[in-house]
Amino acid sequence: MNNRPHDLIVIGAGPAGCTLATLVKKYAPERRVLLLEKEAGPRHHIGESLLPGIVPVLKEMGVFEKVDGAGFPKKIGANYVWGAGRKVWENDFNEVNVTEMIRRFGKIPERIEYAWQVRRSRYDEILLKHAEESGVEVVRGAKATGIIEKDGAIAGLETLEPGGPRRREAEFVADCSGQAGFLSKYREIRGYHASLRNVAGYAYYRGAKWKYTYSGHPDKTKIFVCSVGPGWFWYIPIDDGVVSVGLVTTVENLKKSGLELEALFARELAACDELAPLMTEAERVENFDGSGQSFFSHSDWSYLNRAAAGPGWLAAGDAAIFVDPILSTGVTLAHVGAHRAAYTLISQWAAGAAERELLWKDYGAFCRESAAQYFVMALFWYGHDKDASKWWAEAGRIQRAWLPVVQSDKAAFVTVSAGLTQHYDRLFSASSLLDETPTRPEDYPFYVEVLKNAPGGAPVCRFGDGDAPRLLTPFDVSISFLPAGAGGRLKPVKRARFLKEDPGDSVRDALNPRRFVTRWHEVLLAALDGSRTMGELGALLAGKDIPAWWWEGPGRRFVEELAVQGVLGPAVAERA
Repeated sequence: MNNRPHDLIVIGAGPAGCTLATLVKKYAPERRVLLLEKEAGPRHHIGESLLPGIVPVLKEMGVFEKVDGAGFPKKIGANYVWGAGRKVWENDFNEVNVTEMIRRFGKIPERIEYAWQVRRSRYDEILLKHAEESGVEVVRGAKATGIIEKDGAIAGLETLEPGGPRRREAEFVADCSGQAGFLSKYREIRGYHASLRNVAGYAYYRGAKWKYTYSGHPDKTKIFVCSVGPGWFWYIPIDDGVVSVGLVTTVENLKKSGLELEALFARELAACDELAPLMTEAERVENFDGSGQSFFSHSDWSYLNRAAAGPGWLAAGDAAIFVDPILSTGVTLAHVGAHRAAYTLISQWAAGAAERELLWKDYGAFCRESAAQYFVMALFWYGHDKDASKWWAEAGRIQRAWLPVVQSDKAAFVTVSAGLTQHYDRLFSASSLLDETPTRPEDYPFYVEVLKNAPGGAPVCRFGDGDAPRLLTPFDVSISFLPAGAGGRLKPVKRARFLKEDPGDSVRDALNPRRFVTRWHEVLLAALDGSRTMGELGALLAGKDIPAWWWEGPGRRFVEELAVQGVLGPAVAERA
């Protein structure tokens, strides 16, 4: 038996744990990676409706083809009936036209236009077996029971495994244990959001009709979300005739009803005009996935951890953040967060002490920012007029803060709700946007082409040589990190954040535009005070050894993009 301490022990073999373990082993094969799963075999879990934002991660893990070939219904969008109007909002992932532009300019090989609706026991088992095939050491039936500490740092775990109790030492322990948050007992890091205190009750049915079917595409469907008096229902076909049906309600509404959650669920389902006709021949599945249950309940109290990492430990997935399920973000946040955790961990192994501190600080910011976009949408969803255009407009504010592309508000909603906002942001920025070596403007990044060919031909803000742009908000510049290709390493970069909203509010901060910048961008930002015309700006930059081609191409576009983001005046971006 190899008793050498592990480099990484991962608690929990769900999407976060498998993603982290697989990517660390892929990019650092010499590292000893141990993945502990407390269940002996496949287990039931909620979170069946996935988002396209996970596709790039699954491809990088090497598991995309296995998931895509597993026969799960392909999810091509999400439809909503909300409020008194009862009119369906049709949202399709393939409405995100930016994806086609990315494909045309060679950033990804194909459109990201669907995800899946899955039975989680099967989906998670695919991920776990793939991790094992990738060289990760897997122990099933292993439960973390305590931590090993040395000099204030977590240095391993006490476990109960099929062979008995064990002490397992490790350089890092990753908590991917879901909402249970194993390390939360030892590091007081969880901060619940007082405005999102919900509970979900759900069951599985055979013989229920699909809400949406498509002629010629029997494998494609959508999640259906429908509001009712005390809350809202999800309706998700998952596999071989099984549909997941769940009611989300507030703790206060449940108490007010005077009913147990299962009774409230049954009453509201029978009274729902959109769902009851689909259930006339349906039978509830007993003992679903060997759980011994036919009805389930789940706490959906949203939270952002006050810290996502510390000496010897990190948290990812639901162990770090959980956002109300209205936008089906749980598995996406797990995959994306664990992807960043893997890159951070691998990068810090090769970094000095100062850079390691910056890396983990940036990982915490990444987790908060990933969740904050969805917090903004969820809070708006529950607290404002029940009108689709209002939600689309709010999504437009989020999208433009992260991606200065002129999209319609509806396309922005699809971009955000598909989990693609940060993916696009970092995909663009990690290209030659941060490279100051190109010699031709046409070598410079895809941003130029996106804004030149905005969806639907929508015009963007244009500045003439006589215009004198000025910044409307203060900004700060800090060190952040970007993936240096798909190699498991992060590259330090600078990022400017424009403070339209209070940066101390981690949720509202999602609406603060941010841009990755080079030293050339910083010089330009310092000069945008409204006293210099565009022509004078070009002359000023030339005097600071910034090449003319950069100003005439990327530099001018950067100014115009800031106007699209609403942080630059006096010109205002034109909208189609």
